Amino acid sequence: RARGAAAADEAFSAEFLNMARQVFEMIDKDDSGELDKAEIVTAVQSDKDVIKFLVNCGNENLQYLLVPARLEQAMNALDTDGDASISASEWEEAIEYALKAKLKNRAAQREAAAKAAQAEIAEFTAQFLGAAQKCFEMIDKDDSGTLTKAEITRSVSEDEDVIKFLRDCGEPNLQFLLVPARLQKSLEILDTSKDGELDLQEWEDAIRRGLAKRLDDMAEERERRERAAAEADGAFSAEFLNLARAVFDLIDADQSGLLDKDEILNAVTSDKKVIDFLKDCGNDNLTYLLQPDRLAKALNSLDTSGDGMIDAFEWEAAIETALARKLDERAAARAEAAAKERAELGIGGPKAGGKKKKQRKRPPPWTGGGVELPLLVFGDMPDLNGGTR
Repeated sequence: RARGAAAADEAFSAEFLNMARQVFEMIDKDDSGELDKAEIVTAVQSDKDVIKFLVNCGNENLQYLLVPARLEQAMNALDTDGDASISASEWEEAIEYALKAKLKNRAAQREAAAKAAQAEIAEFTAQFLGAAQKCFEMIDKDDSGTLTKAEITRSVSEDEDVIKFLRDCGEPNLQFLLVPARLQKSLEILDTSKDGELDLQEWEDAIRRGLAKRLDDMAEERERRERAAAEADGAFSAEFLNLARAVFDLIDADQSGLLDKDEILNAVTSDKKVIDFLKDCGNDNLTYLLQPDRLAKALNSLDTSGDGMIDAFEWEAAIETALARKLDERAAARAEAAAKERAELGIGGPKAGGKKKKQRKRPPPWTGGGVELPLLVFGDMPDLNGGTR
């Protein structure tokens, strides 16, 4: 996994640096090797590729080139030799800082993804083993601790819960018990003791194989899901931040880079684009600007400098909080959808209710024959920017 992560980061770094060089050339219209203020202003206002790169580049000063009220300060920070332009070497220095931030973020995302995967595997394993044990008990009508051919034949033709579990259990020979023409052959393969019945150990052996297959499938699905999520979240973030900056400009009627109370009042009562954004932006204080009785308190909370206005810095701090909340909501929705999908696949055991079977002595709680099953199959863990580790 470590080698996979290193290879993915290397590929990401090469692509990122290549794109950074292309963006420099896009901005440098006169091919002077220097970026002056006029070139930067033109590019960040009209070049979608430049904007897309800067929005999520990982260096705040490069990102602030997109914000009119912060552009001058950002340029001063990037222009280390003070000649009023950004040279190729100054650009590359900023890009190196950005890349380090991106790689650090990728490592953090991989760690979070690994922890989430371990939790998902542990939860799935517990549910799967619980369902498997209940399934065994439902087939074992005479409570003998072994499954006869007659018991299996009856259950796979009558018991919907048994049928559903076997269909999705991941072990072919258990699945073939559902096919009359293949039942006898499957039973012979599963019955390793050749006594004509399936005992609990033989059942557990088959269940472990099924669990390993299901965990393999989950790892592949997780990778696909997380790559899709990363791509979707990246696009969502870029769109959200661009819209947030556009809304700031719409409110800032005098283009001062500051939002005063009158400008806010006017925008939240007459500008539909501003209203629609604030209504569901993810930051309560921004949303409260829409409510006359809460506006003053919200403005005070957002105005961290206490000057009675919201500057670009304060606006972006609020937007960062809003975006983090929106991304958390998206992640929670994906997790809920994945849990529902697992439930629909039959994990969770037979339905409650019905006649309760009498208790009988069983071996100690089933953990899969003593194997630490959550660690059986882990697969290559995907990171959130693509690649595996």
